[in-house]
Amino acid sequence: MQGIYMANEKEINLDELYRLAEIGLTEAQMAASLGVSTPTFERRKKNDEQFVSTLKAGKAAGLTAVTNALHKGAVEGDKTAAQIFFLKNRGGWTDRQEVDVSGAVGVDVQLDAAIEALKAAGIDPSKL
Repeated sequence: MQGIYMANEKEINLDELYRLAEIGLTEAQMAASLGVSTPTFERRKKNDEQFVSTLKAGKAAGLTAVTNALHKGAVEGDKTAAQIFFLKNRGGWTDRQEVDVSGAVGVDVQLDAAIEALKAAGIDPSKL
């Protein structure tokens, strides 16, 4: 994870990138913390495999640490609300249930009959 890279005249410390990814910062927050713009951060992700692997490793390490803490908390009875919140927001967890509803919805419109009923009541439909 060691190394310092130049990005638009700014240094990017890969150890710091790893640490920021590990604690769960968004990529925009990481870019700001590293002193580079979001476009520079995105460009580095596209062009530098070591940068990408460091970023992925940091994110994975943070997720693993929280997952392990959640498991330990669940087994030992500790409070886990903050860990669950982190996993829902950063680990892809969800409470949402997908429900598939299929079938046809029919609408029977009897427009001609309605017009005739209006005319029979002495109402001119063209005035409505």
